[in-house]
Amino acid sequence: MMKFGITPLLAAVYVGAMQNIFSKSAKYSLFDPCKEMAYIPLDEDTKVKGKAAIDVVCNPLGKSGGALIQQFMILTFGSLANSTPYLGGILLVIVLAWLAAARSLDTQFTALRREEEIEKEMERTAVKIPVVSSNEDGDDNKSLGSSTETSYPTNS
Repeated sequence: MMKFGITPLLAAVYVGAMQNIFSKSAKYSLFDPCKEMAYIPLDEDTKVKGKAAIDVVCNPLGKSGGALIQQFMILTFGSLANSTPYLGGILLVIVLAWLAAARSLDTQFTALRREEEIEKEMERTAVKIPVVSSNEDGDDNKSLGSSTETSYPTNS
């Protein structure tokens, strides 16, 4: 690094800045829209309550829980360097749980979307069932003629 005129401190600043830029970019372009998409199939009341619960309770709880785990590991193993493999394992478990939750959410969202499409298709193609009434003589075995009326029920 000294050949390029970069001190270790300046290199650390550049790496930290790049890490911050990439993490904020990922948060605002990937995580936040994904989180908002989870509220789409909910009704308005559930949507408001769910967003409030996530934003007010779960987000701060997740941040403080992560800090608590990290502090516990540092106190247990003596330093951040000694606790890094264990923190990596915990991170792996959390990422796998997050992927499983995303897959479950996708399954539920897809099923709900299919139900909505089926309902819309049924509304669009309202089946008209012919209702055939017999003539006044009570002779139901006659072929359909001019005296037989055919009507179609209407959808109201």
